[in-house]
Amino acid sequence: MIEFEYYNWTALVDTESRSRMVKGIDELIDNGAYWKNSPPYQTNINVFGLPGEDWNNLKMSFIWSCFAYMKHDRPIKTIKSWAYKTSMDTQKDRHNLWHQHVRDQNLVLSGVYYLRLPDGLNFIEESGTELAQDKPEGLTEYCPAKLGYWLIFPGKTWHRPGVLNSKDWRYIVAADMEL
Repeated sequence: MIEFEYYNWTALVDTESRSRMVKGIDELIDNGAYWKNSPPYQTNINVFGLPGEDWNNLKMSFIWSCFAYMKHDRPIKTIKSWAYKTSMDTQKDRHNLWHQHVRDQNLVLSGVYYLRLPDGLNFIEESGTELAQDKPEGLTEYCPAKLGYWLIFPGKTWHRPGVLNSKDWRYIVAADMEL
C-alpha cells in the first residue's frame, strides 16, 4: 500500500488567496525566477519565504498537514518550497519526470498543494500526482488533484505529475519538510 493523505485547507486558503498566489507565481516566472534545467516553469525560490499572509498561511498549512500525517510534531530541520506552472504544451516525457526527495538519510515529508486547475478535467485520471510504492516500474497509484488540499506523502516515495490534457495552466505548490 502506498502511503499518502489529503488535508483540506480551503477555509484558510480561500479562492481569493489562491488567485493572489497564482498572480505572484506568474510574476516570478515573468521575471525569470524558474529553473531552466527542470520541467518548464518550476520556480527557483522558496515560495514560503515570499511576503504576505497568503504565503504564510500556506506554509503553516503544510507544517500542520505534515504533523497530522505523522500524528505528532517533531523538530523541523528545513522546509523547502517551490511553485510549478504547467499545461499540456509544457509537459515533457512523463517517464523522465519520476523523482523522489531524499536528503542525507533524514526523514523527509513531501507535499503537493493544488492551487489552480483547468476547468473540465477528469480528476480521476488527470492533473493529480502519481505515486510509486517502491520504484517507478512497480505498483503505482494515481492521486487525483483536489483544489485547496495538501497531498502529503513520504519524500522517499517515487512520484511524478499526473497527465494534463488541457492547454490551460495548472498551478501547484510543492514542499519538503526535512526532520
